[in-house]
Amino acid sequence: MLDSEDKKDVIENKENYSFEDIKAKLSMICFDKKISFSKEEEKETVTYSLEDTDKDSNLPDWVKAVKEQEKLD
Repeated sequence: MLDSEDKKDVIENKENYSFEDIKAKLSMICFDKKISFSKEEEKETVTYSLEDTDKDSNLPDWVKAVKEQEKLD
């Protein structure tokens, strides 16, 4: 996960760090490389209403199944 450049400081100064310091330092480098702190792209949200949906033939199958279940209940 970490390349040589990421580990360079720890390797060069390993006698100056405790085992816990080394774990913490390498963990943070790994975390920073794997996590993107940039703003997430906006995601499109689709909302369905079950009101007056009998008229719409373009409904997803799961909405049709819910409507059928409502009729049974």
